[in-house]
Amino acid sequence: MKTTISSLQWFLFIVSNSIIVPIVIASQYGLNSSDSIEFVQRTLFVLAISGLLQVLIGHRYPIMEGPAGVWWGVFSLYASLGLVLFGSQGETLRVLQFALLASGVIGILLSVFGLVNKLARYFTPPVIGTYLILLVAQLSGSFLKGMLGIESGENTIKPLVALGSIVIVLLSFWFTSHRIFNRLNIVLSIGIGWGLFALMGLTKPINVQDELFYIPHLFVFGAPRIEWSMVLTSLFVTFILITNMLASIKVVESVFAQKGERIERNTIKRSGIISGVSQLLGGSFSAVGAVPISGSGGFISTTGIVQRRPFIVASILLLFVSLFTPLTSFISSLPAAVGYAAIFPVFASMISLGMNEFKQAKNEDHALKRAGIPLLAGIGVMFLPPEAFSSLSPILTTLLSNGLVFGTMIALSLEIIHSLRKDKPYSNHKMLK
Repeated sequence: MKTTISSLQWFLFIVSNSIIVPIVIASQYGLNSSDSIEFVQRTLFVLAISGLLQVLIGHRYPIMEGPAGVWWGVFSLYASLGLVLFGSQGETLRVLQFALLASGVIGILLSVFGLVNKLARYFTPPVIGTYLILLVAQLSGSFLKGMLGIESGENTIKPLVALGSIVIVLLSFWFTSHRIFNRLNIVLSIGIGWGLFALMGLTKPINVQDELFYIPHLFVFGAPRIEWSMVLTSLFVTFILITNMLASIKVVESVFAQKGERIERNTIKRSGIISGVSQLLGGSFSAVGAVPISGSGGFISTTGIVQRRPFIVASILLLFVSLFTPLTSFISSLPAAVGYAAIFPVFASMISLGMNEFKQAKNEDHALKRAGIPLLAGIGVMFLPPEAFSSLSPILTTLLSNGLVFGTMIALSLEIIHSLRKDKPYSNHKMLK
């Protein structure tokens, strides 16, 4: 029973973090309802396989694989830009399949030749702390918009959605602090919240599909269209994916250390290779590329579920759901506000994880002062309007328009410079092996 409940917690956490991105991308590319559901199914299929490969072969931690934010940005950017560059949205999706495949090959090569291991040594507590604070700052906008009912193309708050979200958040915080209900937090919050939204008339009808099972097909949008100009974009995206992967592993490793759990060793190369395989799967199955999600550390810290078995069971369940169309259709009807509100406490707890990282530094005061530059730059970028980057190249837009990426790159660059000057990484904290 304990494993069942923990597995259900993991499953709902993964779904809540994964379902929105493919739905939004499908909408951006004008896919009809049937194609949208299939796009969601293929994405969940890739996420489930990637999660199982990582927990069994790669880093071996219970870390969910979610749609990579950087790929979401690339898909969103080319939804309009691709019409000019490639002629149509269908052709753009074929080009993006090639970009994902190129990213997978690059990621595998970087891992095989040990470059990922060399990068891992610079993920010290100040870098991870900065990354977590920027992550929470960036997610806060999406969370608040989702919980207030502000959808794409709208700028007004929906009072009923906001009221329902507040109730769910309060319930979720209460469940989190309760000795008995702590491990049922997400299950109860989503269940009660979904029922509340249904009573308030805030749920959407389930889009019923004709077919019962869906077997993902290769290259649904057509054969990958090779555009060599996208290789540079894929290289840059791969570096960001590796950065996110290393940060997520480090966050979960810190949580495991706090709870006295065993730390896995010598897993970085395997993790990088599996991450590359995940991008190959995303490109082959015409889905969104996957990346380990740092919020898994907050989930583990909040629920205390450190075992691998519940995560494995949850990933297998996700795999089944991705193939069973009625379940995918049902889950896709989950109101975004309910999902955001239910997992709000999980991501809120990551602020404390970020601040605790700075305490691990050799000189905490100096580490906090140095973090000011990437934090100010990263959070500042989050307030710039999207059109401010319209005159820049797609690669620069991908970097500069993402506050998390921009700030983390600055923090990582400062760490590398400091390490080269001192001939050793700035910290006495245990490095990733």
